[in-house]
Amino acid sequence: MNSLYSLLLEHRLPSLVRYCISACIMVVCAVLQMALQMQTGVPGYFLLLPGVFLSGLIFDRGSGIFAAFIAVSVGAYLSYGGGFALNYLAANVLFAITAAGTATIAEFQRAELSRVMLADKTKTLLLQEMAHRTKNNLTILGGMIRLEARHGGPDVAAALEATARRLQVMAEVYDHLSLKQDSRSVNMRFFLTDVVEKVFQSLAPSGPVAFQVICEDEDVYLRNDHALAIGIIANELVTNSLKYAFPGDAPGHIVVAFSRGEGVELSVTDTGAGLSATADTGGLGSRIVQLLTQQLNGEIDYERLNPGLRVRVRANPR
Repeated sequence: MNSLYSLLLEHRLPSLVRYCISACIMVVCAVLQMALQMQTGVPGYFLLLPGVFLSGLIFDRGSGIFAAFIAVSVGAYLSYGGGFALNYLAANVLFAITAAGTATIAEFQRAELSRVMLADKTKTLLLQEMAHRTKNNLTILGGMIRLEARHGGPDVAAALEATARRLQVMAEVYDHLSLKQDSRSVNMRFFLTDVVEKVFQSLAPSGPVAFQVICEDEDVYLRNDHALAIGIIANELVTNSLKYAFPGDAPGHIVVAFSRGEGVELSVTDTGAGLSATADTGGLGSRIVQLLTQQLNGEIDYERLNPGLRVRVRANPR
């Protein structure tokens, strides 16, 4: 709809070109009206009015009045029966008033469309500015937490660094925010790629560990709050893989896959050491994953591979 508004309202054509196009529109309408009159044998005017309205809507009031003048001339010609009887004059005067009114209504409609488009652009700019400021605030807060982490013990520093990464995921959402069908949505392919890249940059695995982000469709969008939850889950799962799946300098590969059908599915698969039977899955990161999965009305599965582990989250966000 916005592209239609732009097509109708944002052109900058010279007056001569606008009038020529209006004349062409009216010629088409006149031909249709003449063809209808030849088929029915009854003179009419109503097929001329859409041309008047369209000319006034696409261009301006001058083009609408010009089209109305052409319509009145064509109507007078088509209804002329060899004399200027009272019925002939009354019908054409009435049609002239109707055509002028149609041109005026088209001008009002054009002004309303301009107002709606301007309001929509203003809303978009305000939302973008708000998103930009929110992202900056989250980034500053994450930086402050990282500075604080330098002055604490190893455990405190690790906890604060994990918190900073979660804030970074929240900030990343605003980089990928787009207005789509009156809702704020996030392109999951690009968003998840950025999230995983930031985790790798932050943890910097000592071994040759590679990652891959797979989305079935390049244009998979999720509502921003659902995207944030999926992003934090991906952050926690990839973080766990990098911290525990590749001890020492062991090489490996992490695949993050996302798909959307009736619900959404996120899986994180690594080729590391896997999940032992005595492994503790009750840490803070795991609890965050479980809580966000519940909020998305989903479930989480752990699948032991040979080698490695796959964690799959299936959800039906509402």
